[in-house]
Amino acid sequence: MKRSTTILICLILLVFRLWLATQSKHGDMYNNLDWGRGAAQYGLARFYDLPKEVWPHSRPNQPAGSILLHLASYQFNNFTSQLINWLNIGLPIFPSKLVWWWEQSGELISIKLPSILADFAIAAALVRLTKKSWIGWLYLLNPALWYNSGFWGQTDSVVAAFAIWSLVWLSKSRLLLSTIFLGASLATKASWLPLIPLYLVYCVRKFTSQLSTLLLVPLTILAVFFPFHPRLDLPTWLWQLFTQRLLPGESGFASVSAFNLWHLIFGQNLNSDSAFGINLIGPAIILIILGVLVHRLWKKPDFPHLVSSSAILFFAVFLFATRMHERYLYPLFPLLSLGLPTLWPVYLLASLSYLTNLYYQWYAPFIPALVSLYSVQFTKMVSAVNLGLFAYVFHSQTQD
Repeated sequence: MKRSTTILICLILLVFRLWLATQSKHGDMYNNLDWGRGAAQYGLARFYDLPKEVWPHSRPNQPAGSILLHLASYQFNNFTSQLINWLNIGLPIFPSKLVWWWEQSGELISIKLPSILADFAIAAALVRLTKKSWIGWLYLLNPALWYNSGFWGQTDSVVAAFAIWSLVWLSKSRLLLSTIFLGASLATKASWLPLIPLYLVYCVRKFTSQLSTLLLVPLTILAVFFPFHPRLDLPTWLWQLFTQRLLPGESGFASVSAFNLWHLIFGQNLNSDSAFGINLIGPAIILIILGVLVHRLWKKPDFPHLVSSSAILFFAVFLFATRMHERYLYPLFPLLSLGLPTLWPVYLLASLSYLTNLYYQWYAPFIPALVSLYSVQFTKMVSAVNLGLFAYVFHSQTQD
C-alpha cells in the first residue's frame, strides 16, 4: 500500500474516533477530568494525600502515569481553547462556530485523545513485529477496541501501547528501552502486571549478561511517581498507595461484570469474601497455568513462545481471578494479533465476546433490542464461550 494511501486511511480512522469521542460521556470521564483539573490546580506533590472533600466524585485511584495523562489532556484542552479564541479574534475569516463546538466537545476529545492515539501506536507496533500491514488495519478496525478507547475513553490502550512497544524493543534485543517502556506501562496502570514472570524468564534465558538492566522497570515506576511524593520515603509510600488504594479496587464481587468462570457459576452479585475458597481456588488455577507456561518458555525461550504464553496467562487471569472487570481482557487482543492468522477463530469470537461484555457494563448507545438479549442465561453462555476459547488456545499453543 502506498504511503499516501496509508496516511489517508489513518486520518479517516482518526477523524472517526474523534467524532466518536464526542458521542458519549461515561461516568469514569468525570473522575478523569476532575483528576486532571485537580493536578493542575493543586500540583502533583501530595496529590494523592488531598482530602476526599476536594474531589467532586471520588478520590484518585489510578497510578501516576494515568494522572499525568489526565493532566496533559486538561492542559491540551486549555491550550486549544485559548488558541481557537485567539484565532477567532485575530482572523475575520475564522469560523466562530468552532469556538462553541470546542467549548461543547473539547473536554471529551482531550480526555480521550491519549487512548485514541494509543490505538495507532499499538497498530504500528503490531506491523513492526509481524511485517504485515493488514494486522495493524485489523486492530484499528476492531469495533471492540475503538469502543473501549474512542467511545468509552478508557486508558487500556495507552497501557497496552507501552507494553507492546516494550515487547517490540525486547524482540530487537534492546533491553534498556524495553524495560523503560514496561515500567511506564505499569506506572500508568497495573493491567500488564501478569507479564512480569514470563518477561523475567525470557530475559534470564536470553540476556544473562544484562540482567541488571531489569532494575530499570522499578526505577522507571519510581521516576514517574516521584513528582507526586518527592521524599526519601518514596518506596514505602508507594507500597502503601498501591496496596491500600490502587490495587484493592472498589468492589468485592467475585466477578465485576466480567464474563468469566465466577460469572458462569455464581452470576453477578456474589461477594468473593463470602464464598468459601474462591479467593484461593482462582489464584491456585492461575499458578498452575503459570507453572506450565514458565516451564514451556524456559525450555524454548524464543519470542513467539513469550507472546503466546503471555496471551494464555492474561486470558487465564481474566477467567479465574476474582474482582475482574470486563475491560481486563484487553491485553489479549494485541497478543492474539501477533498469532494471526493461526488464531483467527479465537480472535474473532473473543472480540465479539469482549464487545458484548463491554456493552453489558454500560448499555451505550442504548438499543432496546440488544439490551433485551442480556438475560442471565445469555451472559452465562458468553462466559462458557470464553472458557471454551481459553481451553482451545491453551491446548493448541502448548502442544510443542
